[in-house]
Amino acid sequence: MSSRRVVVLLAVTCALGCGRPLGRELFAPREPLRHADAIVVLGNRPPTDAEGRVAPETARRVAHGVALYRRGLAERIVMAGGPAPGGGTEADVMAAHAMSLGVPEAVILRERRSRDTAENARFTMALLCGEEDDDGCAPTLLVVSSPYHLRRALRLFRCAGARPIPAPTPIPDEVGYQASFTAYEYAVGIYRAFAPACQAPTEAGSY
Repeated sequence: MSSRRVVVLLAVTCALGCGRPLGRELFAPREPLRHADAIVVLGNRPPTDAEGRVAPETARRVAHGVALYRRGLAERIVMAGGPAPGGGTEADVMAAHAMSLGVPEAVILRERRSRDTAENARFTMALLCGEEDDDGCAPTLLVVSSPYHLRRALRLFRCAGARPIPAPTPIPDEVGYQASFTAYEYAVGIYRAFAPACQAPTEAGSY
């Protein structure tokens, strides 16, 4: 068994054995929500279920991003997510769902290239600041994702040059949901502990 699989197995065991209280250590520190240059909704694979319906986690994130937009906290929404299993992109699925909730297409930007969270951050910055970014572009971004994912996502957005604000989605009261997200984030956290803080990913989906 590879060392990476061992790390993942240990993380899963910890998540299932330690439960919800330990998983809360992954949460990003809470900050007051304030006006930002854009709302960034991070994708989650797969974005649709076997019947083609928007997956629950994806729907939660989009709905939360739409709620922030309706509160007037930003004039633009970035849907961030690249190629999805079975074709299409996460960004397009999320954009279509946001439009079904009444968001004008004109305010939605689509980041369609990313394969992982680090690329979410890098390609979102390229979309907002231009591919040839100088160090002068540092947008304030309301980053929407699950509470378990946000601490890692915020660090990666800071590495990319943004000023991120955590905007976590509500947590479903489902043990399986909590365990699966906790296990994955612990596994990634342990794996990244051996790499420089802002190192780019070397394998699709690894971060």
